[in-house]
Amino acid sequence: MKEKLIHNLDLKILALVFAVILWLIVVNIDDPVKTVQFSGITVNILHASELEKQGLCYEVLDGTDVIDVTVTGRRSVIEEISEENISATADMKDLTSMNTLSIKVTSSKSGNEIDNFKLSSENVKLNIEQLQKITKRIVVETEGTPADDYVLGSRTVDLNQVEVSGPESVVSSIETAKAVLNVENASSSVSASVPIRLYDENGEAVESSRLNINISNVNINQEVLYCKTVPLKFEFNGTPEEGYALTGDVIASHESVSICGRKSFIENISQIAIRGEALNVDGMRSNLTVTVNLNDYLPTGAELAEKGFDGRVVATGLIRKETYTILTKDVSQIRMFGLPGGKTAEILGEGDYVQDGQLVVKLYGLSERLGEVDEDTLVVSLDFDAYKQQHNLTEITNGVYTMMPKMNLPDGVRMDEGCRVLVRVSEE
Repeated sequence: MKEKLIHNLDLKILALVFAVILWLIVVNIDDPVKTVQFSGITVNILHASELEKQGLCYEVLDGTDVIDVTVTGRRSVIEEISEENISATADMKDLTSMNTLSIKVTSSKSGNEIDNFKLSSENVKLNIEQLQKITKRIVVETEGTPADDYVLGSRTVDLNQVEVSGPESVVSSIETAKAVLNVENASSSVSASVPIRLYDENGEAVESSRLNINISNVNINQEVLYCKTVPLKFEFNGTPEEGYALTGDVIASHESVSICGRKSFIENISQIAIRGEALNVDGMRSNLTVTVNLNDYLPTGAELAEKGFDGRVVATGLIRKETYTILTKDVSQIRMFGLPGGKTAEILGEGDYVQDGQLVVKLYGLSERLGEVDEDTLVVSLDFDAYKQQHNLTEITNGVYTMMPKMNLPDGVRMDEGCRVLVRVSEE
């Protein structure tokens, strides 16, 4: 039996080898070995929180957390695998003294039937730093210019500070946190969610990919108001000392002011009137200078538009000594009003104010006001109806009456208050 087994042994071994090779050829022809590469596989870092517990943080160097993976296996297996099935991980618990993590690759599909994984990089390289946390106030700014005749009003922000954490070398360089709202050509209020940007002391942007920020955007509402320039009207009031008068002229540090608010409201404002007790000149004989705050006189819904102007205005009401001029008027030109029917009236002869048939009376006022008196058009009259009311009379009977003439004098001009004439009333 043994002789039969070893008879032609060489031929038998050769036949066996040939059979195995033939089997391998048949198998590979039917389901050959195949290699495929998956690019850009991101390595998932496990247990990263372990560093935070130690007050540390990390940064991946040189993009070593993105690798290419070459997979080898039977064609029937490989063709069933896609990039989504490939998973690459590196565990922070395996951190080496060289600050590297070894990468492990698995496949969620047919993993046991894959012959080989070949990686473009075997390790993730890290930079380890102290973890730093800071809180910064959010500086809100605007860029651009509103539409013509519009200005920026008040602004509201839903949050006013941001918390940032990350590598000490980066966090320590942060000087400001800004949110910039665009208001270019705006003619109504602007509301938007605006990203928060971080900057160093030189105004250069700080790369935020290495940082953790508790909020990325802030909601800003910027009021945009209609603006208009209106004059100021100072109304000085009261009566200066006898012999003195307000000129009506005012010297002010501002003659006009810019105001803003809702357009429908601001359009109807033609001036800002400043009046009240502060502008009272009673008993004064020299100029009155006051400082007023325009904010106290603005209509509700309007506000000052000029930046940096607090609304304080210095105004001076001018007071000057009065002078006088003498008016003469032929008594025949004095008109009679309210004289009962069937009655006639005549102005009696000489007196303090009647001389040679002429009414002679002093007119007081500032020189420029007296210059406005035109004797040719000036109307002088006696009003019997007014006289009855003043003296509680029911009728005008025959007799002699002492009456004060009336004149249509310009503003700021007054007649001598003692002027009286004697008038005789009789049957017509």
